[in-house]
Amino acid sequence: MPLCQINTHLLFYELTGQGPTVALMHHATGSSRSWRRQIPALLARFQVLTIDRPGFGRSPDLAPWPVDYLRRDRDDLLALLDGLGIEQAALVGHSDGATIALLAAASQPQRITQVVAEAPHVTVETPRCPDAVRAAMHRIGETPDLVAALERDHGERALPVAQRWADRWLDPAFWSWDERPALASVRCPVLVVHGAKDPFFSAAQAELVAGGVARGTLWMLPGVGHSPHTEAAEHYTERILDFLAS
Repeated sequence: MPLCQINTHLLFYELTGQGPTVALMHHATGSSRSWRRQIPALLARFQVLTIDRPGFGRSPDLAPWPVDYLRRDRDDLLALLDGLGIEQAALVGHSDGATIALLAAASQPQRITQVVAEAPHVTVETPRCPDAVRAAMHRIGETPDLVAALERDHGERALPVAQRWADRWLDPAFWSWDERPALASVRCPVLVVHGAKDPFFSAAQAELVAGGVARGTLWMLPGVGHSPHTEAAEHYTERILDFLAS
């Protein structure tokens, strides 16, 4: 099992295929499995790097998140690229993964060639986001199918993974988190993908991200929620392939 020592913890990763590298960054309760609908199509054109962030999927070290956990995960991503000898990569990220991708592009603009930012966020919209997190945790507690889906990603750590996410986003100490200044340093093309029915983040947040980077394009999907890559998988995959190939 490919595990890489990054700073104080281990990361599970898989690197497959040939061509320019595309790294996939999952959301706050997901894992590298979250991209299973996109990976086959990407492998036809690209070398694909999938990662389980610390404590997710097949990566150990489930620990509470510090307030700056997204910057820590950005640093992990860049250190993994170093360790694998990958000089340049495009990044595709969902939710937290999209924010990590944007922070990486801001930190090393010469290295990150493109970003697909699906449901990105650079601030906590209150009360919208905390209310949506509470509702999501209630649904998990009441819906065995959601628990089973989490278990497929994380095994016996399924509920602790979800609780870690809720603990961070429901903590008022996190609500002043603000990465808007980083957007000005993102120089590569960015495709911002947003579901118009996303309960966590508003269209205004997506517009902020698309307008805050140098070369942003906003793709709004009517009738779609927080996860376009699963809710509109075929359409999403076709669009990101066209973007990454451009």
